[in-house]
Amino acid sequence: MKKLLLYTTCIITLSACHTKSTQPVTDSATVYTVPDDEAIAKAVHDAYTSLTFKKGDTPNYEAIKTHFIPQAQLINCRSDTAQVTTINQFVYLFRSFVEADTVYAYTEKEIFGKNEQFGKIAERISSYKAIVNSKKKDITETGVNSFQLIKTPTGWIVSSIIWDVEKKGLKVPGYYLGK
Repeated sequence: MKKLLLYTTCIITLSACHTKSTQPVTDSATVYTVPDDEAIAKAVHDAYTSLTFKKGDTPNYEAIKTHFIPQAQLINCRSDTAQVTTINQFVYLFRSFVEADTVYAYTEKEIFGKNEQFGKIAERISSYKAIVNSKKKDITETGVNSFQLIKTPTGWIVSSIIWDVEKKGLKVPGYYLGK
């Protein structure tokens, strides 16, 4: 009898722990919306736009820096070893690339992007297409950027970018292309 009473008590206790809640789930990923989605997307768009210049124009190298915190890191993973640069080093290297390769136009545009945000931090995974027009040859590449952003009193600004490009054995999956 003691065993039956103990067994019944255990069943009742366990049943009480597993009752379904009638409360709606509010922290589910299925109902989450990024509070500053448009502002984050605009900050990334502005960073892309700052790199772009048309034939006959000269890139505004100083304007590129305005979309990044002064301590920003830009990490290029296209080769076997990641190349880590500050924003000043990146702008210097970009300028050297443009001038040495006699690049006369450069376009970098987002194909698809998705934001995540918690408070004053955000990430945007962004697939992109870059087109380099130079006197030597034209190059088109597709890749994925991972932008990290912080919210400042004046708005969202990039604190770092990590990127890789398509290459043999590495294609951008449909997930990153919005498919």
